[in-house]
Amino acid sequence: MERLFSEIYNRYFSIVNRILKTRGKISRKLIADTVREYGFAESLLFMLPKLERNEWELFDEDKASYSPKIKGGIKTPLSRLQRRWLKTAISDPRAGLFLDEEQICRLRDMLSDVRPLFNADDLYYYDRFRDGDDYSDDTYISCFREVYKAVKGHYRIRIEYTNARRKRTAVKVLPYRIEYSVKNDCFRVLCYAGNKERVKKHIMRISRMKSAVPVIDDTDELISCDKEAKRRKVTLKVYDERNAMERAMLQFADYRKNTMRIDDRTYRCEIYYDTDDETELLIEILSFGPMINVEGDERFIRLIKERLMKQKELLVHKDI
Repeated sequence: MERLFSEIYNRYFSIVNRILKTRGKISRKLIADTVREYGFAESLLFMLPKLERNEWELFDEDKASYSPKIKGGIKTPLSRLQRRWLKTAISDPRAGLFLDEEQICRLRDMLSDVRPLFNADDLYYYDRFRDGDDYSDDTYISCFREVYKAVKGHYRIRIEYTNARRKRTAVKVLPYRIEYSVKNDCFRVLCYAGNKERVKKHIMRISRMKSAVPVIDDTDELISCDKEAKRRKVTLKVYDERNAMERAMLQFADYRKNTMRIDDRTYRCEIYYDTDDETELLIEILSFGPMINVEGDERFIRLIKERLMKQKELLVHKDI
């Protein structure tokens, strides 16, 4: 079972566990419904066939139904690979944003005899800015945790921050998403400010925040904004060479998407994104080179062409 584990696809364990805990016969429909409800969009491509063909030998087959070989679900301690990954995760400076010092110390004691999968010094970032966020700063940690709770609880907070002009200001916002930029090594908050009549979107770096507190006496109406109206879709054809399909699933993991198999070596992937993320998504797609072909929409294709033409002009001027 250890080969099934992945820090990204660990949900597969919980899906299998749910199926094995089913009392009585297990139908193919139940397996498909469970994978569809609790899995990722691409789980129907990668996980469902293995379960239906019983490749992992988890079931006894009886015509059109199955019986679990393991009764009552899977009850196992953490595998060695899981423990090594956990040791690596708590060594990351960003772990302190989610866990307090006591929790981290307790985990370190539990994993004292475990060797991490890798150390921070083992990684070399060739395309990342060096002025990333200071994740050990007490103010940064406090603001991050308050924003995180506001996103989960869907309530407003009052943020004091220093803007790009180094002017300190304050604003009441409704955060709806926290995103991490690998290129800038920073966390950003996407939020709305204003009221029902007039809504303004803000993208704020947590490193610029000085304080974040809940709005206790919030008499304003909750902001109503149709985020779907700002969403777009791009359709990609992925050629599964040099492990391109797996890399694409990792690269585009934060986006909502639908993936379908065309043939043994080709997949079609529809990615839904906010217009604010368009430039970053465009750059990510271009990084795959000929392994990805953009089929639509026409607007995104035009942006790709414009980007490539600008790059070509820069190279021509550089040679001159």
